[in-house]
Order: sequence, then structure tokens, then C-alpha cells
Amino acid sequence: MKLTIQGFILSLAVSVLFGCGGTSPADPTAIATPVAINGEKYLLADEPDGAIGVIEARDSAKDGEPVVIVGRIGGAANPWIEGRAAFTLLDASMAMVAEGADNEEGEICLDDCCAEERGKCTTLVKVVDGDGKLVAADSRQLLGVSADDTVVVSGTASKDASGNFTVLAQGVFVRR
Repeated sequence: MKLTIQGFILSLAVSVLFGCGGTSPADPTAIATPVAINGEKYLLADEPDGAIGVIEARDSAKDGEPVVIVGRIGGAANPWIEGRAAFTLLDASMAMVAEGADNEEGEICLDDCCAEERGKCTTLVKVVDGDGKLVAADSRQLLGVSADDTVVVSGTASKDASGNFTVLAQGVFVRR
């Protein structure tokens, strides 16, 4: 019995250390890396006209309709979706303050007490390909953006029955 348990533990350890059937880097069906994806096709050379803020877009945009929004990358302690072309966008009229700090009009903190208020002035932006699928590359490398960068996003509004608002971006203009 003791030998059987030791054998099981050994085989479990080996499978954890060496994996069990993952895809190899040479596998053509493996997810594309940021190096394989040209981010220039998602960057807009000119700023789109008619951009509205995140707060206004949350109120007025209709599901499935085109939308152009402006905001700053942020609104969360970590605004990035690691390894994917998605980030949180904060309305340009709002400023983030440190956790525990008093916030004035137009400021919002990262504490749990401000979670509902943050939800009203932020949105998730997903950069999508021609088929509407999320691009499998980190936004920072794909678009050359950083937290607090002001961007204008051109895409499609996505709203669900629960009030979640996302922008499916076909193009991003980075204000420099």
C-alpha cells in the first residue's frame, strides 16, 4: 500500500513538472504572440471626430451601434487584461486618488467604497480583429500604450441586460 501511494505521488510530481499534453511552440494552432501580430492595423493615424466621454457613452450608446469614446487608461489598480488586447478606460473628467485618500469632486479612489462610482465612469475596451475576436496580444505591446495615456477608441458598443458596457474596438488613437 505504501509503495502504491509513493508511485502515485511520483507520477503526479512528474506530470506537474513536465506537463501533460500542452501545445508545443511549433504547433500552428498555438495562440499568436505579440511579435506575430501587427499592432499598426489597430492604431489610428488620425483622431476620430465626435468622441464622447465614457460616462456619456455608458448612458447613451446602444448595443451593437458604432461609438467613439475618449478617456484615460486606468480606473483600476491594474487596468490591463494580461496577454490580451483589453484594458479599462476611465472617463477623462475623472482623476484617480490613492487608496485611503479623501476624494474631491471629479476624483475617485481605488477602495471598495468607490467601486460602484468607478463602475459608472469606466468601461472595458477590447481590441478585436476583423472576425470580432479579442486580439491575443498584450495592449501595452500591441498599441504601445501605458496607464494614464489618453486614447480615443472607435468601435462598437456592447451592452448586456445587467448594464455592463464594453467597447469592441476596431481602432485606437493615442493622444501624444
